[in-house]
Amino acid sequence: MKPTTAVITLLLLLGLGYWSFEGSMPSAPPDADIAETAFSTDRAMKHVTEISKAPHAVGFPAHSTVRTYIMKSLKNLGLRPELQSAYISGDKGTVTRATNILARIPGTGSGKALLLLTHYDSQPHSSHGASDAGSGVATILEGLRAYKASGKQPLNDIIVLFTDAEELGLNGAELFVNRHAWANEVGLALNFEARGSGGPSYMLIETNRGNQKMIEGFKKAHPEYPVANSLAYSIYKMLPNDTDLTVFREDGDIEGFNFAFIDDHFDYHTAMDIQPRLDRETLAHQGSYLMP
Repeated sequence: MKPTTAVITLLLLLGLGYWSFEGSMPSAPPDADIAETAFSTDRAMKHVTEISKAPHAVGFPAHSTVRTYIMKSLKNLGLRPELQSAYISGDKGTVTRATNILARIPGTGSGKALLLLTHYDSQPHSSHGASDAGSGVATILEGLRAYKASGKQPLNDIIVLFTDAEELGLNGAELFVNRHAWANEVGLALNFEARGSGGPSYMLIETNRGNQKMIEGFKKAHPEYPVANSLAYSIYKMLPNDTDLTVFREDGDIEGFNFAFIDDHFDYHTAMDIQPRLDRETLAHQGSYLMP
């Protein structure tokens, strides 16, 4: 009986592990016809398709094409996007001309603003940037569309920032935090990133102080599929690269949440970072963080 018991126990443990993993992410059935006020993975994926048609690193022909597409998408939402452009030296000592895309939704109150953040340039050479960070651009664009469709007006201003030259050294983030007046008005940043093309999105906090109030605020928002643990941030700090949010914390003392997925990491910064490789469930998971 002992071998049988061992096998049954092993199967139960495997089943529980699989269930806990699957339960950490939303399902993503076709939802093109979902209510206009809801986040649609299908509609978000259309943005990913457009953004990732070709590699679009700084200086590539498709770079300006992607920027034009994002500007047009923001205008279609009734926003008035603007550009911030200048030569800037990033954290890797690179000097390049970065062109950020910004927009703003005014709130009814006078408190600090909420910043929605990701970058729109792809990694130089061959990456199409579908996940890194076309998925972030798509999440924000679709989230804003659903929010605007609801007719709601926020209490705090919402600032939208698509940074440029993140892949060259976080240059666009440096440009905004150190040279744009809006940076002084930001109270919290939500950054959407990727280091792969699938799997659950992990919540990571960037703060110069204790994180108790941030955790309480995160819980109060009631995200339906929260995935976070203290070990993930410890590993993140040991990695040789940062995100735009690091600049906000170090240069602007601005706290924020990173939402990033890391499965299928072999697609990261390669020619395999294309739209068909991006998991629908992963994109839906990003939306499930943003909307609440």
